[in-house]
Amino acid sequence: MILEGHLMITVILVLAILLGAGWTVWRRRGRGRMAAASGTPAGMPPERLALEAFAHGNTCLAAGQLAEAAAAFQRARELDPKRPHVAERLAEVARRQAAASPPPTSTASSAGGRSPAS
Repeated sequence: MILEGHLMITVILVLAILLGAGWTVWRRRGRGRMAAASGTPAGMPPERLALEAFAHGNTCLAAGQLAEAAAAFQRARELDPKRPHVAERLAEVARRQAAASPPPTSTASSAGGRSPAS
């Protein structure tokens, strides 16, 4: 009776080890095929790359790097055009760029022909 109990435990442990090893091999092979099938860098799906570009754009926007933020948001839009918040962030970048640019000089004050010093 004691021998049967040890045999059952041994069989269960061996099955658990084999299932764990099989699952690990299956997962590694599955990832390898997915990476080879995808044409994106590192085998990442475009949605994931778009999310990373979006996050990078947000980081750049917070740091005031408006040109780099705009480029990152454009990349996110190219990779995943259905992402709804990208257009909002691009508009935010444009608004901040317009606010950061110097106001245009007025030509009306110099149109009168007189300088303020005269």
